[in-house]
Amino acid sequence: MDAFLLLLAKILISLAASLTVLRVMAKPLLHTLEQLCPDGQSAAFWLSYTRVMLVIAPMMLVLIMDSFARLGNPLDSLRTTLLAALAGLLLGLHILGRRMGRFTHPAQAGEPK
Repeated sequence: MDAFLLLLAKILISLAASLTVLRVMAKPLLHTLEQLCPDGQSAAFWLSYTRVMLVIAPMMLVLIMDSFARLGNPLDSLRTTLLAALAGLLLGLHILGRRMGRFTHPAQAGEPK
């Protein structure tokens, strides 16, 4: 496989994974941010920030792995790409969850939800 096409495939895999996660999380994340932020502009900023970070983190990990792991078999290379993209998303979501978890509190027993 041509090196350029392989790199393009890796970028598309990373973008597809990121966009899938962002699509699933968009509404719940926006609702949470609207409750936590003082105004709509702040919520919009943090939503945009989160989207950018959840695209950049997997892409960076894919490109780093591509630099270190030069695999001869294109299928193994794409498998490593998917693993790196998912690891980047996992890391980004973990960081997001820890940050958001500081501000959200579960309802106490007897409190309305």
